[in-house]
Amino acid sequence: MLRRILTLTLTAAALLSCQSAGKKPAADDSSVIPSEAKESVSGYWSRHPWRIEEGVVDLREDTFADFAEIAVAAPQAEAISALGALLDSLKAKDAVSYYIYSGWVEGAFYHPLSPCRNFDLFAYAVGRFETDGIFDADECRPFSRKRDWMALGREGETAITPEPDPAGRGTLVLVLDLRCPSCRRALASLGIDPRWEGYRRVALCCGPGPLPTVPDWEYRPVGNPDRYFDLEAMPFYYVIDPAGVIVQSYRSDF
Repeated sequence: MLRRILTLTLTAAALLSCQSAGKKPAADDSSVIPSEAKESVSGYWSRHPWRIEEGVVDLREDTFADFAEIAVAAPQAEAISALGALLDSLKAKDAVSYYIYSGWVEGAFYHPLSPCRNFDLFAYAVGRFETDGIFDADECRPFSRKRDWMALGREGETAITPEPDPAGRGTLVLVLDLRCPSCRRALASLGIDPRWEGYRRVALCCGPGPLPTVPDWEYRPVGNPDRYFDLEAMPFYYVIDPAGVIVQSYRSDF
């Protein structure tokens, strides 16, 4: 998985350490290719190194991060073509790199904290993982499940839950695990966030435990939550409009 979560700031310094990071950037990180938002994504991998060799993992990670920033801003067909070109190269020449880059795909295009989160690119990559023959079924299963979870909360779709607000307001929905202290803290921080003033607030509560008591929230227990939500991503929130349509997909920026 990407060890640096992408940010919207278009510089290499804008990459933050992921929770799974254990190392500092390589000593020669100053040579990282800067973000190239003005560059076309077409042909990206013919212009940039992609092979994983000893001592260059950090640099290749940054190269992929720059690619992700461009890809999510590019026309979908071009972005998928460029991602496909990378996967073709990795499949043909470097299976070890394929494993590394598959983790980076998840970090860039799936991770709830990534501003490059993108269903179409993630779903395309997962489809390749399922059909290219480098991963077996057990290795594909976690990616496939996250793709299916991600498909449920896309912007422009009607939310599975909750129903639209009878009073005609937009609804802020927080999905939390009752056993998770940071989830309970999210209730308080979102409750005072001025962005959500005037919104109805609904907390969908997963797992065992007493319901919270933070005021100004509706609390609803959720049975079988893994049918609808990525439990590993909690807490996260999404926003629906007065008609019940998702206008902001899953986020974790509390």
